[in-house]
Amino acid sequence: MGAYTDFRERLIAEYGAMSPQLQRAARYMLDHPDDVALKSMRALAVSADVPPSTIVRLMKTIGIESYQEFRLGYQNRLRDMPASYAGRARQLQHRGVAGEMAMNLGDTVSSSENTLIDEILHQEHGNLVRSYGPEMRSALINACTLIENARRVFVLGRRGAFPAAFQFAYAYRLFGDNLTLVDGAAGTFGDQLRGMGRRDVMLAVCLSPYTNDTLQMVDYALAQKSAVISVTDSDVSPLARHASVNLVISDASPSFFQSFTAAVSVMQALVTLLVARGGETALQQIAVAEKQLSVFDTYWQDSGPKRNTRS
Repeated sequence: MGAYTDFRERLIAEYGAMSPQLQRAARYMLDHPDDVALKSMRALAVSADVPPSTIVRLMKTIGIESYQEFRLGYQNRLRDMPASYAGRARQLQHRGVAGEMAMNLGDTVSSSENTLIDEILHQEHGNLVRSYGPEMRSALINACTLIENARRVFVLGRRGAFPAAFQFAYAYRLFGDNLTLVDGAAGTFGDQLRGMGRRDVMLAVCLSPYTNDTLQMVDYALAQKSAVISVTDSDVSPLARHASVNLVISDASPSFFQSFTAAVSVMQALVTLLVARGGETALQQIAVAEKQLSVFDTYWQDSGPKRNTRS
């Protein structure tokens, strides 16, 4: 994926100096690499909502001779992926709005509702497929390394992103004792970040529309020389531009609200990898956590069928 990686890095490096029109085209390419591989320049321009001339100017800005050269790098990326991924990506490009799955949910569900359910299923499946590409896999390992070497881990997710942050924090605390969930309870954001320094890591979740609270706290972490791991929707989102590692996910949804399915999944994957790499120490800490939870009868226990004492 040499050419693709080079082209992608050029787009990111030049993004800040681009005009708004060029930024729109560049961000679309960064967020939809399969479209670049599968669409003509004119079709891509329509999808990105820019004139074809903008694509031409963008190629010159990043030092590429032609769109065909640029597209070839993205096509090679797609060919280098497992066949099943390339096939699914192509299906996603060409499927109809109604989807290809026939779901018989009974007479109580209208055809339009069936169509919407199909579309939701296809979209969420597509979000996960797109999010777990080769870039994500290497980024997850890099994120694990940062977390494993951190003095403290600060986890942040505001508004709709909070469930993904909480999911990671809850699971991580079963085997790690150096985590702070930055939830700002009773207005304590500043208190929860006190003492943050260069040996610490902030894991922040933020998708468009980007929450100012999150961006402000990420800026604070960067000012303290802490490493930042972003879970976001683009390599050029305001959260990602100065992060040490970017876990870029897809959040498309037929709903009025963006999807956090891939964000939660990636956080779960991160926890799973950390436990897998944690060896006996992680297992021992989980056992201690389970023992502590049992003291409070945290989980219901089935005592088996009750006997009928009547004669």
